[in-house]
Amino acid sequence: MSGFTRKGYYFDGGDQSFESLGIVFPILAELDLYDRFVWTKCRYRMQSADFDFFIDSFDQVEEALQTAFPEEKGIKPLFREVRRVSQFIDTNCTPWEFPLIHHFSFKHLLKLLPYLPKLQRWLKFSYREKVCSLIRNPYLRNWFTHIGYYRMPFIFFAGFWHLWMKDYWYPQGGMQHFHDLLAQRFIQAGGMLRLNTQVTRIESDSGKVTALETSEGERISAKRFIYGGDYKRLVWELTEPTLWESGFRAKIKEARLTEAILNVYLGLRRSPTEVGDTLKAPHVFYFPNYQVIFPDQFSPRDVHRSMWVALNHFGLDNPNAAPPGQTTVVLQTYSSYFWENCWLNGSSAYPRSTLYRQFKNEIGMHLVETAEHILPGLKQSIEYFEVGTPLSLERFTLNTEGSTGGWCYDTELSPVFRLPGLNLIHTPLSNLLTCGHYSVWPGGVISACLSGKIVANLTAGRKPFAPLKLTG
Repeated sequence: MSGFTRKGYYFDGGDQSFESLGIVFPILAELDLYDRFVWTKCRYRMQSADFDFFIDSFDQVEEALQTAFPEEKGIKPLFREVRRVSQFIDTNCTPWEFPLIHHFSFKHLLKLLPYLPKLQRWLKFSYREKVCSLIRNPYLRNWFTHIGYYRMPFIFFAGFWHLWMKDYWYPQGGMQHFHDLLAQRFIQAGGMLRLNTQVTRIESDSGKVTALETSEGERISAKRFIYGGDYKRLVWELTEPTLWESGFRAKIKEARLTEAILNVYLGLRRSPTEVGDTLKAPHVFYFPNYQVIFPDQFSPRDVHRSMWVALNHFGLDNPNAAPPGQTTVVLQTYSSYFWENCWLNGSSAYPRSTLYRQFKNEIGMHLVETAEHILPGLKQSIEYFEVGTPLSLERFTLNTEGSTGGWCYDTELSPVFRLPGLNLIHTPLSNLLTCGHYSVWPGGVISACLSGKIVANLTAGRKPFAPLKLTG
């Protein structure tokens, strides 16, 4: 979620906006941060050869799709079930209220009870397949069945339509500005923040962490520890193997992760107004076809030419992100860490090979060419061009294979979904807890934020969902 600046251009590095779902905004308010931002409600637009619509209402979406596919009788019944999920979300949470964790009551339980049988069905990819089978057009059916993360259950597929419509937000000034104020609040509360300090070993004795060792050989001791990083690294690189049951350790090693993203960062010789007027929304998804491809090591060399592309532009909400009269756009799509022998680098080795650097720029241009269907002449207006591959994501975030959201969303494959409590917060070490998007399923901004609150409270000896209290 961080941002960075290159040669006078600012870019949001990964997440281009995020949801609240009644969790993030209240937690930010508890931290005295929510009111320090101006929040832009994000608009989404979807375009293909057959349709071009904004996700402002279900009526608008249905009308656009029905116009594009007039013979398709399955659109209305499909979205009838999507609306049921949306109603469930509206009934049980808003951008500001999630009663199950903030002020749960018997009244809220009664509201939830009628949905319990539906929830059991909605949490399955097989149910998504069943509902999407109402669509007879094979290409459109394939699109509805698979867009999103790999084998995403129906509730997440439907939930995304709801969130795209009602609950995606951008902090004006950019994601890094958001993080800078979060770090500032942490320091004001008495915390000490150290950057560019990588932990390479967690030392333990008698079931407790005794110290951390950094890449520079420094040892750091404390009474309690919280780990917010990659869970595979925790189990396989940082701690003693004997701490974990062998079966669990093997399961973590083989566990599938959410997909990695290919990012193309563009500084353009176009004004924010010109680009904004063309895109008409901060987020535009362009689909050159109705294939839903999850690239892997066996995908063909031209696979990214066939991929959907998201165009993200917040030039009007962050006017200082580029030199005067210019703006920035971030292109994104799914990719793979191991594709083409780790992008012709041969491994994760750094510094990267010359072949790697040339190759990633070539592939980045594939996304630019696709994006020109939305922004004609895009290639000719590029002043700055940078490509972030899955290897880049791993290097800068330490997430294995550049994963974007921790464990995969497939309920049959996620190691967390099958565990009691749907979380990995506790560890075999009594004074070590974990938070972040690996610790609570499903991974993402919402669960990472929630896990931070839970673990902070547990560490402070409070109830998991108690309001956060800062000393500064």
